[in-house]
Amino acid sequence: MKKSLKFLLASLVVFTQLNVSAHAVDSPKITAKQQSNVIALFKAFATSDPDKIASASVKYTKSGSAAREFSEMVKNNHATIRYFKSINIFGMPSGLTVTPETKGSSKYSKGAVVFNSVNNSFDGKFYNFKFDSAGKITDFNVTTSTGKSGAKVSDRIFTLEQTVTNGQVLATGGFIFKRPDSKTFVQIEVKNNSTALKSWSFAGGKFASAENKYYDVVIDPVGCLYPGQKAFLQSVIETTPVIVSGTGAAFEAPTYDGCGDGSSKAQSTLRFNTK
Repeated sequence: MKKSLKFLLASLVVFTQLNVSAHAVDSPKITAKQQSNVIALFKAFATSDPDKIASASVKYTKSGSAAREFSEMVKNNHATIRYFKSINIFGMPSGLTVTPETKGSSKYSKGAVVFNSVNNSFDGKFYNFKFDSAGKITDFNVTTSTGKSGAKVSDRIFTLEQTVTNGQVLATGGFIFKRPDSKTFVQIEVKNNSTALKSWSFAGGKFASAENKYYDVVIDPVGCLYPGQKAFLQSVIETTPVIVSGTGAAFEAPTYDGCGDGSSKAQSTLRFNTK
């Protein structure tokens, strides 16, 4: 065979391989149904409506998966904000119309979603979606919008498990999410286990991590709980503590007896395990 013909054939092989590789990047192996589920889930996230997010979570993510946990965390955030808008300073329903939250945005392209939430803790570029046999989402990767610090959500999210059942304010569940921007989002389900009103401040909270260090946190939103009520206490840590599955952690919450004027400080220590 002539050298010129060999060169031509070799060039064709290389070109074909490069073309296939490029095509694989542009068109990830995702079916039409899977793509539809991804688009619908993030579209629901962008509504900032906890009811729509709850419905989409059940419909498009697999129960018990990291994708379901992430979806529940997003839903809890918006449900908590709506709840605190709906009550008065005594923790009771105000009867007033609740103003809907501002919507976020989601844009799907070539197997990835860029999601911009009203809560910065959920922002990022989501890709490498995994599915079960029914097409429900089980896991995905997330980076910052600029493509930094990519990792699977299953490696970033931890569920919280109640360990203490006695006390005036209890941690009964929740999530910790290691954000791709190196900050940490903490969402603790809190129950008022006392016979009096309980509230908390935005400042003065501390997260006690597995490496025996305290981290200052900012809490948002703040609210008031009637006896027996639950809500989510949410905060952001400006860095990433050591978080290990199967270990205990604690959150020193700036709680108060009562709500509004006349309330008195009653610091609470919320204890839980990470899973």
